[in-house]
Amino acid sequence: MSIFRRIPRLSIVLIVYKMPDQADKTLYSLSPAYQQGVSEDDYEVIVVENHSDRLLGQERALRHASNVRYFHRQETLRSPVNAINFGAEQATGSHIAIMIDGARMVTPGVVRLALEAFRMAPHAAVSAPGYHIGHKLQQVAVNEGYDEKAEAKLLASIEWPKDGYRLYDIAVLSGSCQGGFFRSNYESNFICMSVRKWQALGGMDVRYNDFGGGNANLDLYKRLLEYPDTPFYLLFGEGSFHQFHGGVTTGTRKAERDVIYKALDDQDREIRGDDRSPPDVRPILLGSPHPSVYRFVRLSLEKVGG
Repeated sequence: MSIFRRIPRLSIVLIVYKMPDQADKTLYSLSPAYQQGVSEDDYEVIVVENHSDRLLGQERALRHASNVRYFHRQETLRSPVNAINFGAEQATGSHIAIMIDGARMVTPGVVRLALEAFRMAPHAAVSAPGYHIGHKLQQVAVNEGYDEKAEAKLLASIEWPKDGYRLYDIAVLSGSCQGGFFRSNYESNFICMSVRKWQALGGMDVRYNDFGGGNANLDLYKRLLEYPDTPFYLLFGEGSFHQFHGGVTTGTRKAERDVIYKALDDQDREIRGDDRSPPDVRPILLGSPHPSVYRFVRLSLEKVGG
C-alpha cells in the first residue's frame, strides 16, 4: 500500500452509544465492500463512540474497511451533540455527512450519489430518507413485542447484506419522513454538506443537551435546508434504516416515551422560541430507484394527491 493516500472528498461522522451489534452492521453498510461505485479513497468514516458499558470498540469498528477512524470519548451529558461536533473537527474531506444514530444501515448508493450531487453543486444540502426496519414504526411495534430477535428474523428473510436494497421490503418510512419524497420532511440520519457550510451553520447546537440530543438533528436539518443559496438534493432511491436497539424515542414504551417527548419538545421551544415545523424547501430528486422503492414512490404521490 502506498504511504501517500488521497485526501477523501467526503467524511462521514457516525455516532455510537450502547449499540455495538447495530453499529457493526451500519459500518459494514458504509464499507467499500457494500457501497457501489466508490473506492475507499473517495471517503472516510469517522466513528465517535461515547463511553458506555456496551462498547463497539476500536477493533470491531475498524474490521470492515481501512478508511475508518475510531475515537472513544468520555461524555458527561446524555446527548451526542458534543460527539458530533468533535467528529466533524476530525474530518479531512471537503464535505461531511452527519449520522447522529449509529444504528442506521444505509443503502449501497448513498456515498456515490452524495459525491455526484456535490460535483454538480458543491454547496448543496444532500440527504437520504429515513426508514424503520419492521412493518410498523418501532415506537409502535415495541408495544407489541418487537425486539432485536424479531428484527434478526426479518433481516435473515431478505438475506441481508446480499442485496442492500431489499431493506425496503421489510421497512416503513420513519415518523419524521412521513411526508414522502415530494414534501418537506423533518430530518434525516444522513445529512451532507460542505465543511464550509457546516462551519457557517456553527455545527450542532450544543444547547440540545437532553436525551439523545433531543431535537438537535431536526434543528440542524432545518437550518441547513433553509440556509440561503443551498440547493437541496434528496437521494430518494436511497435510505437509512433504523435498527431496533432500545433507543430513547423508538425503543421505550408509550407512557415513558410520552414523558420524554414532552421534555424534548419543551427544550426545543425554549431554544427556538416556536413550535417545530419542517423545512420549507422543495427537494431536487437525485438517483434511480430500485424496484423495491416503487411502493414508497406511490405512497409519496398519494401524500401530494397524485
